[in-house]
Amino acid sequence: MIEPTPNHLPTPGDAGALARLRGMLEAARAVRAGGDLQPLLEAIARAISVSLGFATVAINLHRPAWDDFEVAVVHGSEAARRVLLGTTRSWDGWQTLLDPRFEHSGCFLVPHDEFEWDADGLVSYVPPENAPSAPEDWHPEDALFVPLRSSTGRLLGVASVDEPIDGRRPSDAQLEVLSAVCGYAALAVEHAQAAAEADRDRAAVQHLLRVSARLTGRRTVQEMLAAVCGGIREALGFQRVIVALTEGPDHRLMIRSSVGWSRDELAALPDVPLSSISRLLRPEHQREGCVLLAREEADLLTPPELHDVHRGQHNGRGPLAWRNHWLIVPLHDRDGAFTGIVWVDEPEDCLVPTIEGLQALRAFANQAISAVESTRQLEHLRHLAVHDPVTGLRNRRDLEPRIEDDIAASDAVSVLVCELDDFRRVTEELGEETGDDVLRRVAGVMRRSTRGSDVPTRLDGPEFAMVLRDTDRIAALAVAERVRAAVREEFTDLPLPVSVTIGLAATGTNLDTASEVLRAAHRALAAAKRLGPDRAVPYDPGATGLLDGLGNGEGDAGAGAGAGEQLAAAMLLAETLDLRDPGTARHAHTVGQLAEQTGRHLGWEAGRIERLHAAGVLHDIGKLGIPDAILQKPGALDADEWGEIRRHPEIGARILEHANLRDIADWVRAHHERVDGRGYPAGLAGTQIPAEARVLAVADAYEAMTADRPYRRSLGAQAAEAELRRAAGTQFDAAVVEALLAAIADGDDGVPSPI
Repeated sequence: MIEPTPNHLPTPGDAGALARLRGMLEAARAVRAGGDLQPLLEAIARAISVSLGFATVAINLHRPAWDDFEVAVVHGSEAARRVLLGTTRSWDGWQTLLDPRFEHSGCFLVPHDEFEWDADGLVSYVPPENAPSAPEDWHPEDALFVPLRSSTGRLLGVASVDEPIDGRRPSDAQLEVLSAVCGYAALAVEHAQAAAEADRDRAAVQHLLRVSARLTGRRTVQEMLAAVCGGIREALGFQRVIVALTEGPDHRLMIRSSVGWSRDELAALPDVPLSSISRLLRPEHQREGCVLLAREEADLLTPPELHDVHRGQHNGRGPLAWRNHWLIVPLHDRDGAFTGIVWVDEPEDCLVPTIEGLQALRAFANQAISAVESTRQLEHLRHLAVHDPVTGLRNRRDLEPRIEDDIAASDAVSVLVCELDDFRRVTEELGEETGDDVLRRVAGVMRRSTRGSDVPTRLDGPEFAMVLRDTDRIAALAVAERVRAAVREEFTDLPLPVSVTIGLAATGTNLDTASEVLRAAHRALAAAKRLGPDRAVPYDPGATGLLDGLGNGEGDAGAGAGAGEQLAAAMLLAETLDLRDPGTARHAHTVGQLAEQTGRHLGWEAGRIERLHAAGVLHDIGKLGIPDAILQKPGALDADEWGEIRRHPEIGARILEHANLRDIADWVRAHHERVDGRGYPAGLAGTQIPAEARVLAVADAYEAMTADRPYRRSLGAQAAEAELRRAAGTQFDAAVVEALLAAIADGDDGVPSPI
C-alpha cells in the first residue's frame, strides 16, 4: 500500500504547487514515449494523490470497443484496489453521476445524501466510517469525479478521487486546482494514446514495406498472396483474412489465400459469384477504397445465403465497436477491371478501423493486386515460352525432356505425331482465321482424347504430337483411331473435309530414348502420308530392318528412286492391320517369314526373296478397307459379308500401286487365286498366277491353320501338312507346297517349329 504524504490542497495562489504538478505530469508524459500507457496512468494517479492530498485516486479509462469505462489504475489502499480495479461502468452509468447539478469548477462533487448508490447498482468503494462533525467535513459516501477530456473535448476517462487527507470537502478554489491538474493529465493521456496509435501506424507501414520486400522473392501468385494475408494480420490485427480472385465466365470468387481459417471452415463457405456482392461494392458504400458496413446494412445488399456466412467472436458494443461488420476491399487491375476482393474480419481490438486503418488496409490490398498482376504477367511469359499461342497446347520446346520423364516413370510410352491433311487448302479457301479456328478445335479433340497425365503438343504448322503414358502400341493405335474419327466428326460443319494422318511409335520396340521414339513416330507419319490421307500407321522396326537389303526397288523396274521408302510405308501400314485385330496378331509377319524360307528352298536369288518377304507382310493390307465388324465377326459370314472379304486383294493391290510398288501389288492381287482356276478375284490358273503369289497362297494357308484364333484352336502341324498335300495341284502349286514343308522340316531360321 502506498501511503500518501500528508499535505493540504493548494490554493490558486500556490504557484509552487502548480508548477510541481505540471512538472510531474510533463515528466510522466515524457516517460510514455515508446512505452506502455499503464505506467503513465499510475504516474498521473500518484501525482494527484501526493500533490493534492487524496488518499485514493482511481483512473477510469474509456474503452471505445465496449463504450464503457474500466478502472485501469487505483492508487490508494489495497481494499480500494480489490473493490475497484478492473470494474467497468457504462456510459449511461456515468451520465447519472456527471449530472450538471453536481458540477463545481469543472469537477463533479456528489454529496452522499443526493445520490442513492445501492439503487443504481454501481460498484463503489466506501472508505471506513469517519462520521463528519461539521457540514464541510467529508462524508465516507461523498464522491468526487473529474472528466479527462482531449483537446477536442472527447471524453478519454474519469478521475475519481476520495479520502481527502484533511477530511474536508474541497472548496471551489481547490476544485479549480484539481480540474487544472486533471486537464494536464488528460493531455498526457491523449498524447500517449496518439503516440500508441502512431506506433501502430508505423508498425503497419513497416509491415507493408517488409511485405513489399518479401514479394520480390515470391515466384507464384499463391506465395505472394500468402505474404499479403500474413502482413494484414500482423500489421492491422485482423485475425481472419481471405483473398479471393475472380475466375470463370461468371467471375466466381475463388479463395486463393487465407489466414485464420481452418480447412473445414473454408470448405463450408458458399460459392460467391460476383453478381451476389455487386451491390455491396458500389462506390457509395466505399470509404478510402474499402467497403465497411454494419451487418444489417450488408444484409440488405446481399442475397440470403450470405447473411450468416460468418459471425466472429471479436465483437464489442457501442458506436465505435466491431459487431460482425463486413469489411471488403475490392481489387481492380490496372485497366480498372474487377479481379477479386480482400475480406478481413475479427479485429483484435474489437474496433471498427479508423480512416488511417482503412488506408493501411487499402495499401495492403494494392500490394495484393500488384503481386497478382506482376506474377500473372511473369506466369504468362513463362506460359508463352512453352505453349502455343493459337491452341494453348504445349509447344515443342520441352517435348523431348517431357517424354524422357514419362519414359522414366512409365512401363510404356507411346508418341503420336499427327498432321492435318491438306491444311493449306483450308487456309487458302476459308481464310487464315478459319485455319486458326480449325487448329484450336483439333487441339480440343486431342485434349478430350487423352487422360490427365497425357500431354498434347503442337509442333509446327498443322502438326501435333500426343504423348501417352503407360500405353503400348496397340493401345496407342486405338487412341489414334479415335482421334481420326473424332476429327472427321468435329468438322462436319465445314465446306471442306478435315482429316488427320497419324504416325505412332512406342517404347519397347528397340526404341529406348525420347529422341528415338519421336523420330520413329515421324517416320511412321511420313510413311502414312505416302499411302494417302486419313490414316494411322504404327512404326515397325521389323519393316526397317527388312529394307536393308532391298535397295531402290529391286524387281520392280518402274519403282523409281523412292521405292524403298514407299515399301517401308506400306509395311508400317500392314502393321496397323495386325494391331487392329489382336486375334490375328503377327499373322502378316509370320506369312512373310514362311514366304521367305519357301523362296529360299525354291532356289531364288536373294533380292527376289527379300521382296517376297515384304509381299508376305503386305499380303492382307487390303483388309484395311474392310469394316472391323466383318473382320472380327465371331460367327459365320453371310454371302454379302464374304463378298466384302473377297474385295481385299484388289483393295490391297490399289494401295500398293499408289505406293509405287507395282510388282508386289500384282502378287498381292493374285494370292487368293487357285491353280485350278477357281480362285478370286480374276479366276487365274496355273502359270497365269505369278510364282510369288502362289508362294503367298501356301504360306498364308499354313499360318492360318497352325495359329490359334479366338474362335478355334490351332489344327496342328501334322493336320496342316496333310491338308496342304491334299490340296496340292488343285488349290495350291504342288512344288511350292513341297518347298514350304521342306523348309519347316529343316527348321530354317525364322520358320515356326512344327506343333
